[in-house]
Amino acid sequence: MSDEVPNWKREAAAALTQRRANVLADRRMEDEAHKLKMRRFDDELTEISITARTMELPVPWLEAGLKANVSPTTASFGSVGLPFPPPSRKPFKDRALELLQEAYPEPLKAAQIQARIEKEHGSKYHDKTAGMSLYRLSKDGSVRREGKDLWFFVPEDQRSKENPGSGDQPDDPGFFNS
Repeated sequence: MSDEVPNWKREAAAALTQRRANVLADRRMEDEAHKLKMRRFDDELTEISITARTMELPVPWLEAGLKANVSPTTASFGSVGLPFPPPSRKPFKDRALELLQEAYPEPLKAAQIQARIEKEHGSKYHDKTAGMSLYRLSKDGSVRREGKDLWFFVPEDQRSKENPGSGDQPDDPGFFNS
């Protein structure tokens, strides 16, 4: 028996090997594209849950997960399947207020507050979360803003009872009508 392999078999083997390599490369690219697409879905679902939680919205899919009597590490937010936050995690706005109170009388920027809370919580928030939360806190007079992005804590005894917030006129459009 001869150890010699006919040329046509070598050529066929090389062609099949190349074809197999091409199919595997295509499969890897499709697999990576699919994984990227699924990560985008997961990221969007995470952002939706974080936004709902941060804004303390009464959404049924979030409330269903919060009422579940299971361990926080294995529980999920209803149908989205996201893990519970650690029990010690405070709502974003409460932690933002604490950080401003700790920095008082110095101001903090919204980006500084957001970066600190993201680091503490180990999760990413929407880029506007800090600004929106601080704006809401300014409406009740807990904080005030100077300039574009400097936020200050306002001690209880310095808060305006008639018009909380940044000192602007009330939101009631009838205020100026005589």
